[in-house]
Amino acid sequence: MRFKSITRSISLLTMASLLAAGLVAAEPVTIKQLALEKESVKLIGQMEEVARDIHYNADRLSSLSVPARTTQWSHSHHLIQIKELVNQGLKPALARLTEIQPELKGWQQDTIDQMLASAKALAADTNSAILTHNESRSLPLGLNAEYRGLISRMNEHARTLVKTSDAAGTYAAAHEQAEQAGLRVPKL
Repeated sequence: MRFKSITRSISLLTMASLLAAGLVAAEPVTIKQLALEKESVKLIGQMEEVARDIHYNADRLSSLSVPARTTQWSHSHHLIQIKELVNQGLKPALARLTEIQPELKGWQQDTIDQMLASAKALAADTNSAILTHNESRSLPLGLNAEYRGLISRMNEHARTLVKTSDAAGTYAAAHEQAEQAGLRVPKL
């Protein structure tokens, strides 16, 4: 009888240690996943801030497209600001988001894809606007329909980035708050 009790105790201890080892092995994945999700929310928030700055500059360019208010310096200044924000703000954040994208939830992956498309279009239109600005010395920029169209599209891309990143940040915060309150929320 005693042998049976010892064998059972050993079996239970072995099973408990295996379960504990399994939980410990599974825990880093959960912690890693949580850390990546928090990082993605932070990066999306940074992108929102940068997109708001780009939107401000593009909006200023739109208002400067009235011929009476047009100066080459003002246009150059805002275009350079937008270029720097894209290269130093959006590009690094998107590069990291793209790197961790496969580890994130489906809705976060979709959000990153949408932001990436808007950011690429914004960068392309910014580049074209800079080239048009540099080539357009004889015609005032406010009268250049191509330039005005590029500025309008830049503004729209920045607005889309703001809306997308704001919605993603709000959704992530609400989801986290619901989980912390103990609500059963779907894992998307």
